[in-house]
Amino acid sequence: MTIPGGVPADSARTLLQGAKPYLTGDLVIGNFEGVLADSGESEKCGTRKSVKWTEAVANPAVADSILAAQARRTADSLAALRRRPARRHAKAPPKPEPVRCYAFLTPTWLAPRLKEAGFTHLNLANNHANDFGIDGRESTEATLAAVGLQTYGPLGRIVIDTVRRGEAMTTVGVIGFTTYPFAYDLLDIPRSVAVVDSIRPLVDLLVVTFHGGAEGSAAHHVGFVAESLGHEPRGDLRTWAHAVVDAGADLVVGHGPHVLRGVELWQKRLIAYSLGNFANYRGFNLSGPQGLTGVLQVEFAADGSMTEAKLESMRQVPTKGPAPDSTGAAADLVRSLSQEDFGAAAPHVESDGTIRRH
Repeated sequence: MTIPGGVPADSARTLLQGAKPYLTGDLVIGNFEGVLADSGESEKCGTRKSVKWTEAVANPAVADSILAAQARRTADSLAALRRRPARRHAKAPPKPEPVRCYAFLTPTWLAPRLKEAGFTHLNLANNHANDFGIDGRESTEATLAAVGLQTYGPLGRIVIDTVRRGEAMTTVGVIGFTTYPFAYDLLDIPRSVAVVDSIRPLVDLLVVTFHGGAEGSAAHHVGFVAESLGHEPRGDLRTWAHAVVDAGADLVVGHGPHVLRGVELWQKRLIAYSLGNFANYRGFNLSGPQGLTGVLQVEFAADGSMTEAKLESMRQVPTKGPAPDSTGAAADLVRSLSQEDFGAAAPHVESDGTIRRH
């Protein structure tokens, strides 16, 4: 569906303003979930649908008139149905379960906002990167490259960068995993291990991100079994994350469940199982814990071990974007979830978001 008024009136120039001071570092990595294109065709929801960004989507005044027209058409349809005579002895059919299907298309002119906010690298291994097929994926990659952002996640696309500090140079690798065939597949643990193991000798520091796990308000906890989204397998995340750390990952960060999850230390390496949603504008439920988010900041020693880590607590308000949260609600939630899910393997999360080993 198209979300009328789905683009901020200021072309999102202020959407990430509150988070910008925290998006600093040698690498600033995010998960871009969707497609950057100005038009496209999607077959994701069962039928082929063409979408094109127009003034009607970007202009709230026009959008309101569209919503009013849609409401009138719905009312007219319902009135027509009520006028139909009921068939005698006909048994009412069972009410179908509501089906929600989303295909995310973001206009290309918003891409500079990501660069301006501070991002340097974006993951494209997720369930919405393929919403508009290979054309959509290619448009996303080209659009982000044009504004100076590196991408990773699709098969064959692994980041290997160098970071210089004075005379010292550190080589950093970044790999993204998800559960779809166009990307590195976390459902195949032996192959995931092989991919990480093959990159490990080439870099001084190796960061692995993943998009997997159940989704929604009931998905805060990391289970001991494979997770799913409906009938779709979404990974045995504990087993997978431990395996890629054993294979050489120095940091593992997840972003699939769309809510915050706990953090764990495995082999002295940090695993953050989900950082939740970070920047949504319209069309998402951001009430309660679903509006809690944050920026995970991690510093490393030369040997790849974590020296400092902190979750900067933020909160999303609809149409406003993420902003710092002085109550520290995100850090409090992550502390609680970490203790419940990982016990002695959970690091200590302080009220200001600082993450410490025991």
